[in-house]
Amino acid sequence: MDRSQIAALIPHGDSMCLLDEVVDWDESQIHCRSHHFASAANPLFEDKQLDTVLLLEYGAQAAAVHAGLLQSRLGEARPAYIGAVKDVELLAAIADNSGALDLHAQCLLSSSQGAIYELVAQQAGSTLLRGRLILSQPE
Repeated sequence: MDRSQIAALIPHGDSMCLLDEVVDWDESQIHCRSHHFASAANPLFEDKQLDTVLLLEYGAQAAAVHAGLLQSRLGEARPAYIGAVKDVELLAAIADNSGALDLHAQCLLSSSQGAIYELVAQQAGSTLLRGRLILSQPE
């Protein structure tokens, strides 16, 4: 999947889409990548840096894309919003603004009202952030 297909699955649409590609996904997980996070066009990039805590938004978008892909298989498409974040660990700062960010979202529990995801953000094999996200998908 490319950026335009990803943007169609997140509530923000194209204006705030932070992901550039879906590397791989299946029924229980998704792996997305962001190549161009260090640009003037990124509303979260400030003072030549992206704060590690902001990777929660990247992970939330990966989880929302996963939820959207699962629902599209069922013929349903409802946007997914952040309901809560839990057990967040900020493990390291982004070391290289030119290196891609890898976002992994593992679905732990899913229902018609939302889902719980385990998130991991990495760069060059180093884990930067780990946490849980609750997605809400109102009817």
